[in-house]
Amino acid sequence: MRRRSINIYSLLFITLILLSYTNKLHAQFYITSRSLKKEQPRIAFDSLTYTSVNNETVSGFGFVNPIDAKSIVFVKEKPKENVVKGWKDIKVKSATIYTSKLKDLSFKMLDLDPNLDSIQKKRILSTNYAIDDTIQVFFLRNIKGAIANSLRTLYYENSKARIFKDISSNYYATSQIVYFQKKEKPVYESDTYFLNYNNHKAFKKSVKRFFKTCPKIVENAQNGDYFPRSGKAFRKIADDYERYCEN
Repeated sequence: MRRRSINIYSLLFITLILLSYTNKLHAQFYITSRSLKKEQPRIAFDSLTYTSVNNETVSGFGFVNPIDAKSIVFVKEKPKENVVKGWKDIKVKSATIYTSKLKDLSFKMLDLDPNLDSIQKKRILSTNYAIDDTIQVFFLRNIKGAIANSLRTLYYENSKARIFKDISSNYYATSQIVYFQKKEKPVYESDTYFLNYNNHKAFKKSVKRFFKTCPKIVENAQNGDYFPRSGKAFRKIADDYERYCEN
């Protein structure tokens, strides 16, 4: 079956459309008092499951609060009206958010053979323009340093370590900080250390501070490993921790 290739111009066009889409969504969240509007757009509510601070598992619809990323906005039933009222602001230990909005939108933007079925379209999309449709966020409450506790996205984990990033979206302020946990305890109970990727000097200083019991990691960082900020660097520092360091 014939497939049409996706060139760089198509991807650029999709990117611009998606940015426009998320910017419009962004504008609907905020008011000047830095609190959320009482009426939220239905499109903002994704299907999700969260774990409460009392370890209850609850399913419904919502999103991470964009004001401070310390809670989720939640409704139990799937919204039917264009605007959603009566939502709750809930503190959680973690949440798994299932979102297909951007992926569904990008399907419409791609110049794909109309004879392709949904599985083939998904395969082409994931190969050429990957968009996450499942996001896991965890509340990190024991962060070592002057960094606020809040929900962060789990980026990577292995048998000994977890790596978290700030929640990635046009309506969240992201930083050059990456968060590291030893996998000795559950996420909510673990100490969290931050790696400062604002510049190479700050990064090496933060590595030296938090990995002082693992000289191999410190040595590698001083030699230029794990920098600049990238997914490859995050995975490498976690995997080297698993290989060289004792919990």
